[in-house]
Amino acid sequence: MAFFENFTTAIRDKWLNYVQDNRAWLELQMNNVSVRTPDGGRRPSSLLILGVINAVEPKLSNLMVPFYKLNSDEDALVEVLGLNFDPEMALNGTGEDGPTLDASSGDDPPLLEGLEGL
Repeated sequence: MAFFENFTTAIRDKWLNYVQDNRAWLELQMNNVSVRTPDGGRRPSSLLILGVINAVEPKLSNLMVPFYKLNSDEDALVEVLGLNFDPEMALNGTGEDGPTLDASSGDDPPLLEGLEGL
């Protein structure tokens, strides 16, 4: 599970770097299409987020095919990857620290078994 937590943290950081570097056009895009987030903000569409993070993190392509076969809902994939938050709030320090995983059960979900070597 530690691998996936580290991986999603790295993806989150790369996503925030991308947002920071591309704020102008992302704001224009989000004026037409945006999604409400659990933190009370908004974010770009799931398809845009998935496209960007696959481009900036090549290792993600190893996971996307099996993830997409299990659940082709783009919003669910963004949630699993920990990217369902308002990036502007995160960059400005007005949002939560980011999504966290519930560690109370102590059992790793079967989907994550064997990913340590990726």
